[in-house]
Amino acid sequence: MSSQEKGRRVSELDRRFMAAALRLGRRNLGQTYPNPAVGALVVRNEGGMPVVVGRGWTGVTGRPHAEAVALEQAGEAARGATVYVTLEPCAHHGKTPPCAVSLVEAGVARVVSAMPDPDPRVSGKGHQILTDAGIAVSTNVLAPEAAIAHAGHITRITKGRPYVTLKLAVSADGMIGKRQGERMIITGMAAFEAVQAMRTESDAVMIGIGTALIDDPRLTVRLPGLSEKTPVRIVLDATARLRPGSNLLQTAGEVPLIVLVGPEAMEDRRKVLAEAGARVVEMPDGSGGLDMTAVLSWLAGEGFTRLLVEGGSEIASSLVSADLVDEVVFFRAPVVVGPDGVRALGGYALSAIERSPRYRQVEVSAVGEDQLRRYLRAA
Repeated sequence: MSSQEKGRRVSELDRRFMAAALRLGRRNLGQTYPNPAVGALVVRNEGGMPVVVGRGWTGVTGRPHAEAVALEQAGEAARGATVYVTLEPCAHHGKTPPCAVSLVEAGVARVVSAMPDPDPRVSGKGHQILTDAGIAVSTNVLAPEAAIAHAGHITRITKGRPYVTLKLAVSADGMIGKRQGERMIITGMAAFEAVQAMRTESDAVMIGIGTALIDDPRLTVRLPGLSEKTPVRIVLDATARLRPGSNLLQTAGEVPLIVLVGPEAMEDRRKVLAEAGARVVEMPDGSGGLDMTAVLSWLAGEGFTRLLVEGGSEIASSLVSADLVDEVVFFRAPVVVGPDGVRALGGYALSAIERSPRYRQVEVSAVGEDQLRRYLRAA
């Protein structure tokens, strides 16, 4: 076998194990904030064949780190092994020693990382610790895939806000419901289950007070066996109108609920919300409601990295107009609401997403009788 052929084989092996590490990292996605959801594998050569001797992924609330879990599982077998990790190993002291130092102490021979960590406490320092210790380091293996997996962490560090995914269930004529009357369910059960899955991978889910009053949602995960993956629930409620008997407040003792109010919210209404178990936080006013830039900045400061926004039209249009949306997921249903419907993006047509150079369509798929269309920020 030529050296060139051997290099291609090793490169393919690296991609295969990194893909497996990325899958591991998703296991606690949505539950590791403020830390990224990292995956790690310890692989050693036994009899000329690569054997996985340790696996790890970031724990709930961000501890322990993936590398620490994988190294502990591998034990002495880590010495001389290769470690695959989906993000540059940390280099700073926190509640535990830096993972880069732990890798050196474990005696690993090589570390393959998917991408550098943009966190200034790490950014190149983790790789440098390894290199200085004589460990071979390979980087940028499946970097585009890793950037998607760690989009929340990257956005929080580089933009000072969470990665924002806007989800909207829209009719064939671009509506999300009727202006008056009973709540109208636009999409079917398959779309409902898909949204539940999206919630499990989000740190928090946010709606406006209009949606809270009309739909009276719980915003919990109702897929069998996954209720513990319900994200923190957030309501934008400028004047503190959320009803004491609402499903959100009734479950505030079970699942965290944050109500963001404006300066005009009356103190007695704030007190009712707080006594029901909600965390009430005042935000500055913006154009037509709360200041969305300030809201997202505060959420980042609280450690949130991945925010799922589920409506309604006012919050959707505010985020789109302020260019604060990173990903859009439309569930398009074949039903027609008619002229008395509520436009999905308020004063904007759906073309503000579908035909905008700011977004590129990356997925179209059938979800039951509905259609899913996913758009990502183009740059």
